[in-house]
Amino acid sequence: MRICLSLDPSRTLRWHLWLAEALAEVPGNDVSCALAAGSRPLPVVFRLLLQLERLLYGYRVKGATDPVEAALRSLPPPSADGVDVLIDLSGEEPLPSGRRVLTPLFNGLAGEIGVMAALANDQDLLIELHDTARPSESWTARPASVDREVFAATLDSVLSCAVALILKALREEPSSAVSGVSGPPAAVPSLGALSAIVYGTVASKALQFLDSLARGGRSWGIGWRFDQAASLLDKGEAAFRVLTGDSGSFLADPFPFRHQGQDYIFVEQYLYTKNRGCIAVIKADRSGTASAPQIVLEEPHHLSYPFVFEQDGQIWMIPESGAVRNVSLYRAIEFPYRWKREACLLEGIEGYDTTPLRHEGGFWFFVSPRLWRSTSWDVLSLYRAESLTGPWTPHAANPVLLDAALSRPAGAVIRHGGRTLRPVQDCARRYGGAVTFCRIDALGASEFAQTPVGRIWSGPFGCHTYNRRSGLEVIDLFGHVRGLREVTTSYQLLGADVSTLAQHGRSLSRPGGQPVGPAAAPRKRRASSPILARKIKG
Repeated sequence: MRICLSLDPSRTLRWHLWLAEALAEVPGNDVSCALAAGSRPLPVVFRLLLQLERLLYGYRVKGATDPVEAALRSLPPPSADGVDVLIDLSGEEPLPSGRRVLTPLFNGLAGEIGVMAALANDQDLLIELHDTARPSESWTARPASVDREVFAATLDSVLSCAVALILKALREEPSSAVSGVSGPPAAVPSLGALSAIVYGTVASKALQFLDSLARGGRSWGIGWRFDQAASLLDKGEAAFRVLTGDSGSFLADPFPFRHQGQDYIFVEQYLYTKNRGCIAVIKADRSGTASAPQIVLEEPHHLSYPFVFEQDGQIWMIPESGAVRNVSLYRAIEFPYRWKREACLLEGIEGYDTTPLRHEGGFWFFVSPRLWRSTSWDVLSLYRAESLTGPWTPHAANPVLLDAALSRPAGAVIRHGGRTLRPVQDCARRYGGAVTFCRIDALGASEFAQTPVGRIWSGPFGCHTYNRRSGLEVIDLFGHVRGLREVTTSYQLLGADVSTLAQHGRSLSRPGGQPVGPAAAPRKRRASSPILARKIKG
């Protein structure tokens, strides 16, 4: 396939290079570049803002909006007899001749300024990919943002997601996916408004820091309760006891397990001194007492999301190990305190919160991969195998979802009311603000569809994990949890609004696509300190 990138010579950016490199890796693709005659450079205040953020937060280089002019200019020009696909990244008209044209818009605007406009107008982030091969509807994605007040981080997330969406559109037949309903185009803020954003961002961060000092900072903790008869989903509201880490750690990602009459809660225990998480276990008693967490699995890299399960007479664990780009399987050799790494199930994938499911005689993985500089909060990929140890085959439509509200797993898939429900993290506004339950409507080699049916709320606290086993029900919480002993959490069905919400989160993978509705606490970190990335997991 002959593919040409149409670029503005004043905006040859790293995310364009990510796209060109990914396209070139596909066998049979011939990638070229055409520079537009005119130019629309990014506003000076925009560039100043990014430089200021790097000074304030020590933000990493090699971001999505770094200029990489030499690398892109090294691409060959398009063939004289035209191309098969033109990807319009310049916004210039008329465009070079192409049989099919893809044009990304960010909240209704061409170019990276659309992301800035969305942030300035406090809008949910939206990417629309207009495709001349299907003029009646666009491809869409709803990206997450690590921190909406750190624009460089948001641009990294959104533009990484845009690359994934373009690749997905090129892989699939134009009629094989549906798009969400877009809102009205955003108004471009004035330079004065963008300048105000710069100062507002700095002031906001300063206030957050002072709040952290005054109130002890925000952190993660877990909630737990016993009820053999009824779950939170049955009751609609329930009180959870709260357990937090000591001054040197926090607890999150709880998974319950019952063995030989004893109840355990496996958790991520994040150690501030080591700047990484490990896996710990808590003994829970039905009288309402719980032991201190005891570390049972530690590696030189970050571990979290300890999915513990039983299969073929053995107890297994699949913890998150995205930091080393693999999905590993551990077996209990002395439960619950000693574990042995038995196999690498997926290699070369920076995947997060891997959630296995036994379905129709085989095994499935739900996992959120990190693509380029994305958050991993807005991407869902599926893998299938005949046995637990593989080999694991990627779903034909991976990534099956690009949606911050509906993608990332939030715990084990459950059966409730005769339905198969998948807990998902709502990261549309912030990381793990709530847990939404999605009914799985279709799961096969070439299809996947889900519909949101309910949602967990924990008042002022964020929540991004839910599990229940043998009457032991667990959640996690983000906020001012130090000293908190109990929290009341509610579960609400998604009623009349679900059809409207579904229009904003449809599956991008199911042929003839059926809607999958949509489903917001900062990413796991020590407190509300700015930017995130160095102290937090994927």
